Amino acid sequence: MGTVFCNKKLPKLTYSQKLVQMDLGLLKFCVISVALSLIFHAIYVFSKRGIQDVPNNRSLHSEITKKSGGMVFVPLFLALLIFWTLPSESRILSILYGCLFFGILGFIDDIYHLSPNVRLFLEFCFSFVWTYFFSPSIVLFGFPISNLWISTFIVGFLLVFVVNLVNFMDGLDFYLIGTFQISVLFWIPIFSLEFLPGKEGFLVILLLLVSLSGFAFFNFPKAKLFMGDSGSLAMGFLFICLPLVYSSSNSSSFELTRLFFLFPVFWIDGILTIIIRAFQKQHILSAHRQHLYQLLTETKLGKPGTCLVVILSNAPALLFLAFPSFFFPSVKITYEETLVSSVFAYIFLYTVIRTILFQKRKNLA
Repeated sequence: MGTVFCNKKLPKLTYSQKLVQMDLGLLKFCVISVALSLIFHAIYVFSKRGIQDVPNNRSLHSEITKKSGGMVFVPLFLALLIFWTLPSESRILSILYGCLFFGILGFIDDIYHLSPNVRLFLEFCFSFVWTYFFSPSIVLFGFPISNLWISTFIVGFLLVFVVNLVNFMDGLDFYLIGTFQISVLFWIPIFSLEFLPGKEGFLVILLLLVSLSGFAFFNFPKAKLFMGDSGSLAMGFLFICLPLVYSSSNSSSFELTRLFFLFPVFWIDGILTIIIRAFQKQHILSAHRQHLYQLLTETKLGKPGTCLVVILSNAPALLFLAFPSFFFPSVKITYEETLVSSVFAYIFLYTVIRTILFQKRKNLA
């Protein structure tokens, strides 16, 4: 009997079918990666080796706790990023180089406690070089900055400032992770459509959240693991890098003032606390307990309640910018009006709440 061959061609998959297959593959990979993240972080938390954070009178924790969790999730994120993307692509390279630099610098600082001047010098050197080669197209208060040297100086300075601002504010269990999670929910309407599902920006955020899942589990109050400088410096870089990189991939320039909507509470609490301490002639880089979230932990809210309140406090500004018609359906609100009103509202609330809490602290003293 002869062999019968079938010449009938298999039907081609539609785009939606291909997308479903790809999504299922990514979903399986994410589940495996979450499990790996949990395992790697658990090994570090329960191992006898590691970097310990010993509490002092300015700490919010009272027990010796493992820190430098960034040495676990940063390498995991970089490995997943290389696996799922094209490392030769300029946007991915800019993320890889920056995250690697700040992760290593933070890890060295966790171990050897670098001088603030040395760390700032290294951060500025890298940030200016990174910004120069990335050459972002930026706008500041509606005015385009076309000169490469000026834009390099502005973005480089902002990069260092945001990295250290995030580092300053990383002092409460789950605070930084929760702030990042609520912030990225609004990156599509605020920053770029590149963060839509199926786009590269969405994939990068997904891989970062997957890498952070194990840390988030052990950082949830009562935390068994802290991020340390190895994690907070890298996260600070990613906070500003991702919106800048993927917004600049469009034809329009990036409005730098939109960075306020990354984390409104971080900006207001961080900057105003620095200004107040400078007026009081205190060293702005030394440890203290004068941030608003630190004062709130002394109230009935405690640490878990404070964490929830300060994280959700970012939402009003994010919602106001992303969906202005929801708040004022009959009035057209410009971006400038949204920015100014949001900044002044947060400053007013910060001033009132801080004044009340400081008065209570004095009464108890």
